[in-house]
Amino acid sequence: MNEWKLQKKLIQFIKSWPILIAVFLGSGLITWGAVHLFPPLQRATADLYIGIDITRVYDVSSVATYTIAEPFNVDDYKNWQLSQVNSIAISERLAKLTLEKLQDLDPYWKNISVSEFKGMQDLNWYDVGTWRLQFQAPEIDRALQAVQVWREVILQDLSRLIQESEDVLEFEGRMRASSTAILNLETRVTELELLIEEITAVQSELKKADSQQGMDDSTRAEIWLLIAGASEEDSLWEQILDEIPEKDQPNLEYIFWMDQVLAVVESDYESHLAIMEALVSDHETLTEDYVREIEEAEGLSASLYFEEEGSQPEIIEFYPDTQMAFLGSIVGLLIYIIIWVMYSERQRENN
Repeated sequence: MNEWKLQKKLIQFIKSWPILIAVFLGSGLITWGAVHLFPPLQRATADLYIGIDITRVYDVSSVATYTIAEPFNVDDYKNWQLSQVNSIAISERLAKLTLEKLQDLDPYWKNISVSEFKGMQDLNWYDVGTWRLQFQAPEIDRALQAVQVWREVILQDLSRLIQESEDVLEFEGRMRASSTAILNLETRVTELELLIEEITAVQSELKKADSQQGMDDSTRAEIWLLIAGASEEDSLWEQILDEIPEKDQPNLEYIFWMDQVLAVVESDYESHLAIMEALVSDHETLTEDYVREIEEAEGLSASLYFEEEGSQPEIIEFYPDTQMAFLGSIVGLLIYIIIWVMYSERQRENN
């Protein structure tokens, strides 16, 4: 049986040094030629800084309204805002805007479609902080030109959307004020409803009793406190409270007086109810405008801030031709060694 001996194989391998040199040089030459015949696309980069001012995050429900989702916590809010910025930056709409600007600057871009243009774009980001725009083009000047215009378009569009989001903040403030006013009116209307029921019940009890019987002081005080507790700082309320019958007056006087009180309370109730219904209608209209503003802002918040980072775009340098040729030579040599070992082993097995 033939045994595979490392020393013998090494000697055989070294003796084939002319072939090794030819493979090394040939692989390097092929790599060098491929790089020049099929040059890689040039890549240019430009940076943006994206941040969130957490102190301006008053109400994250606006995002939930836009996304038709459950209310967010602050982390969800931040992550969604950043992902929304990313979606806008690489959207077909912005790609079209960028391409149109480039076509005005350079006829070269007139032959590029929107889908082809999007295929040349790349956006790298992880969190708040520096976001890196990358653009690939056959020529350095075109890559630099495209990434610069792309960054400008993103900044312009984000500025517009953030301005829209400022309007959303204004609507949020108006809606909070409207909600508070409606809640206060609802409380007042409920209070007046209960007061009407209680006055009616007291009147019913007095009508069952002797109408000429004098009212005791404690009952009189309870009735006065009942009405005074629900009164408002209003001249009509003050007048009606002042007109309460004197002590020891018969129940009939108090029944007549409570009729006057009921008239004031019911008038107040109807007035508050009408105002509340008008506010609810206005609030519904305000909500529709609010949702429209959120949609126009594409869900972005005024808490976002951004700026151009770095003055000019930069080119990502590729390896020089000599390094590419050397790497190609190494790879070719390794492939040759693998093939040589496999061929040598097969010869040994056949002998």
